[in-house]
Amino acid sequence: MSVTLAIAKRELTSLFYSPIGYIVLALYLLFVGLLFALLVFQPGQLADPGPMFQWNHLILIFLVPFITMSLFAEEYRSGRMEMLRTSPITELQLVLGKFLGALGFYGVVIASSFVLVLILTVFGRPDYMPVLTSYLGLLLMGALMVSIGLFFSSLTQHQIVAVMSGTMTLVALGILCQAVAFLLGAYLSHSWGWAVELRRFLNYLAIEPHMVGFSRGLIGTEHVAYFVTGTFLFLFLTYVVLESRKWR
Repeated sequence: MSVTLAIAKRELTSLFYSPIGYIVLALYLLFVGLLFALLVFQPGQLADPGPMFQWNHLILIFLVPFITMSLFAEEYRSGRMEMLRTSPITELQLVLGKFLGALGFYGVVIASSFVLVLILTVFGRPDYMPVLTSYLGLLLMGALMVSIGLFFSSLTQHQIVAVMSGTMTLVALGILCQAVAFLLGAYLSHSWGWAVELRRFLNYLAIEPHMVGFSRGLIGTEHVAYFVTGTFLFLFLTYVVLESRKWR
């Protein structure tokens, strides 16, 4: 466990020393600030930060791949991966350490939005239960996004390829699945059983429907299961990639 935490600390520190980390933080605050100004901080509006949290995924699907792009790609490019393989570090420790380090930085990024909740507290009386569940939802969503970015970083030594692959996958989950499901419902007959089932499946794959409950103060087991199983799936795939590379 100490080895895993040491790797996580190293990755977290490197992100704080990287300009990419501060660019990600600035862009996130800018986007969340706009959501706050347009959807929450309006005269006569209820002091409900839920809409601000519900749509966080629209910016995070583009930012998280930049957090994860160098986790393994840079190790391959610099040749440090060969040194790590000869050290007493297992692939599992490496995967979990890098995952926790990136997730820790992601946690700092989303925690920065709490200043907007404090502003809302000054001018209103928000219900703090939806705030707590929203941050829980963002953390679970972030774990899934980081694991996806980690997986694509383990496939290549080129960081730009890792960013593009991770972003396209997250765009598919964050935007395209729900858009296609909407089009199926709008233009295809509801009597077509395959279309109904496909629409239901695409809605389940989409990220946003799983965030709605969290932003309203509700914790649904099916939504927690979606994020947790997806995270473990991509962490397992990353482990398989590292194991397969070891024998090449």
